[in-house]
Amino acid sequence: HTYRPTPIPTTIPLRRCCRCFVAVNCSSSQSNNRTMESEEQEWTEAPEGWGPNEESQDNDGDSDSGDGLLDLFGNDDPHDSFTFDIKTIRGNTKTIRLNGFKLGSDETDRSTGVTLWQAAPRLADYLQEHIELCKGRSVLELGAGLGLCGMTAYYLGAKMTMTDGDTHVLQRMRENVRQNCDDGEDALAADDSTMECRQLLWGSPHMEKFSENDKFDTILGADVIYTEASIEPLFDTVAFFLKKPGGVFVLSRYNKWNSVDNEVVIKAAEGRCLHCTRPSEGIFLFQWNETEENGET
Repeated sequence: HTYRPTPIPTTIPLRRCCRCFVAVNCSSSQSNNRTMESEEQEWTEAPEGWGPNEESQDNDGDSDSGDGLLDLFGNDDPHDSFTFDIKTIRGNTKTIRLNGFKLGSDETDRSTGVTLWQAAPRLADYLQEHIELCKGRSVLELGAGLGLCGMTAYYLGAKMTMTDGDTHVLQRMRENVRQNCDDGEDALAADDSTMECRQLLWGSPHMEKFSENDKFDTILGADVIYTEASIEPLFDTVAFFLKKPGGVFVLSRYNKWNSVDNEVVIKAAEGRCLHCTRPSEGIFLFQWNETEENGET
């Protein structure tokens, strides 16, 4: 797919469809929305790894010289937008427009999820080729970023929950959902499709606080592994939320951040009784081992 840059509006209309529960203001909470933004933890997903904001503040302070270097090259508008056409469950074409930031901008240096990485279009394409992963299924996306894969799954009939840990990314994600899942074109989705945007930090105790009972048929992740340190909490989270039997974790990898090899990722999954298959380039499917499937009541 080729991305077609489009102008970013100065304001984004506050639209809401009947099936999309999108929290807008990170300082408020809405009774009709399970996303209680007032309880969200300030968090930044930096390229060096992941951690709470207080750990990254030194990096922000040290980046002044980097800002100055950018100014030498004109300090162009850091905003960017990406356009992606998908085929919906009803056979129509839906154009998804994502507002984010340019790769290499200060914003992307601080929060990895505010741009579109190549693993996301790869995963969106795979979902359209395998609609059975979304249609009528409960789907959780980890590290959803700007929201391409989650919105693709939504328009393929999923009961969709998009998550990210980074509070800055969540704000951008929610704006994109509001812009793309409005009343005017919501009929392109299935009648029972739903959408939520929530904060989820990986591992304990965050995943238990997120939900103790919800299990998901499909879990999605696109370029969500940046360091080896993030692999364990990622698969702890996948194992916690993936439904037995029949659950599938679909991981898309395009970049091997910090030289994290696929074998390390697969070994971590095997340690949690998840078997890996690789149906196409950059796509990894993790499913419960047969003993785990049969052992679930």
